[in-house]
Amino acid sequence: MRLALDEAWKYQLLTYPNPAVGAALLDRHGRLIAVSAHKKAGGAHAEVAAFFDGFCELCPDEAAISRLRRLTASEEICAFLRDNHNGLFAGASLFVTLEPCMKAGRTPACAPLIADLGVTRVVIGSGDPNPTMTGGGEYLRNLGIAITRGVLIEECGALLTPFRIWLNRAFVLLKWAQRLNGTIDEGQISGDRALDEAHAMRSLCDLIVVGGGTVRQDRPILDARRVGGRAPNALVISRQSGFDRTIPLFNVPNRSVTISPELNADGGFVLIEGGAGMLNRLADRIDWILCYESTALNGGRLTAASAHKTTLLHSGEIGANIKIWLNLDR
Repeated sequence: MRLALDEAWKYQLLTYPNPAVGAALLDRHGRLIAVSAHKKAGGAHAEVAAFFDGFCELCPDEAAISRLRRLTASEEICAFLRDNHNGLFAGASLFVTLEPCMKAGRTPACAPLIADLGVTRVVIGSGDPNPTMTGGGEYLRNLGIAITRGVLIEECGALLTPFRIWLNRAFVLLKWAQRLNGTIDEGQISGDRALDEAHAMRSLCDLIVVGGGTVRQDRPILDARRVGGRAPNALVISRQSGFDRTIPLFNVPNRSVTISPELNADGGFVLIEGGAGMLNRLADRIDWILCYESTALNGGRLTAASAHKTTLLHSGEIGANIKIWLNLDR
């Protein structure tokens, strides 16, 4: 389950509006054959991704593996696995951070697939907070599959926090990049992989928020060009409405830019890009902080130092950067 969690955190918020979910698959002998995650909304769920990888690990038929690897749609992958598994997963155990879904949406339901492939044990971290999708565990239990619930339940629950929040209100993330010495200014800090991921988050968020001082000084565009994604609508936090309208931020097609001293967002995923100033000003609205930390010790003068306390949620590597998720304590 720990492996499944770590894999899911790699795609946290990149699955919006779906939750981040990870899965680990063991064969009938208890050998780990796949650790996978849900990567984007509309794509294969974590369970399907695990079976995809597990098939490629176990199947002796290279031609069948080649056919599977050409498939991208979850419906096609599920159909292929049902028709071609040939008992590869008989007696397998599946560890998943979130209860397998019972209702088909943009992709097929996972619980029936798990049963059809011959899995005999499913270990679940957290129940599904979406009441319309629950029931997978009970469905599998009624078919005679051994179900264990609540493994690393607190950690699996923390993984689901953004999803739980945006089911009811806006989830607000503050993102910044800093060097190991704490500085956040003077040129590019993040590596290419971290920059690509940050642009992917921009392309998914409902609103991007930035401070007026940053707009005037840095003249940003705040689009998602590195991933070919859409530029989100923007909110500039400022008490003054006078801005140079040649700043690229204001000239992106199909984008709305609002200037306001307050953060007003009714729902969805809100991404704030800034440092200590934005943290201090909007602390009562911020749920989490994401920091991409470079290992560089030189350069810069401005830091993101703040008196606010945080709790570490997860950390990992992304290219040359350290990726740190923090809960803003209140």
